[in-house]
Amino acid sequence: MPNILIDFVDFIFPPYCAICGDRLGGETMVCNKCFGEIHFLSRRRCRICGKTIKSGNICKNCRENPPDFDFVIGCGNYVYPFSNIIKFYKYNNRPSLLKRLARMLYSVYLVRGDVKRIKIVTWVPMRGVELRTRGYNQSRLLADEFATIASLRSVPLLKKVRSIPSQTKLSDKERLTNVRDAYKVDQKVIDRLNNDLDGGIIVIDDVITTASTLNECARALKERGISRVIGLVLAISP
Repeated sequence: MPNILIDFVDFIFPPYCAICGDRLGGETMVCNKCFGEIHFLSRRRCRICGKTIKSGNICKNCRENPPDFDFVIGCGNYVYPFSNIIKFYKYNNRPSLLKRLARMLYSVYLVRGDVKRIKIVTWVPMRGVELRTRGYNQSRLLADEFATIASLRSVPLLKKVRSIPSQTKLSDKERLTNVRDAYKVDQKVIDRLNNDLDGGIIVIDDVITTASTLNECARALKERGISRVIGLVLAISP
């Protein structure tokens, strides 16, 4: 669309923030004020799952039930407005938010020296029917964009081999059972990567609640000899 037509459309139908409704001032879809109000993760959190804790370094759940992933790096808490920004990106096919969200992942990745040996990035996959329904995998888009920014390789290592019933009303223990054996590793892809896997794998997802999905992905990867699995996510549910 020619610029003059874009200006005319914006004049007749002014662009407003999809989250708060304020008029945009040159931003795309979401205003800078909403991004500025994101609750970033505090220092007082579990060094494994990233959940907020009152004291210590590791939460009770990770002490009593150590996960298969090594640790999670997250950007912010899954609360308003970040929760709404992520939902808008996830369900409304708004790739214009992708670069900004991927840069957020990169910013928290940069400060972690313990992941710099990792060369390969993958993502939590979707089944074919899910992908056709939504039209895209938001986690894959994030992984591809993040890998480009970080000069890493984004590789389809995982496959989702069965549908998972909704986990919304399940307990933490039931969620772990619900995702059991839902993800498999593509051995042919692993065989092609050779020594690039020596440092481990970064698995990208948008949000973790109980981390049961990430844990199952990590379990599948470690069963195939991957030494370290690090989760890198936009948000962690409080």
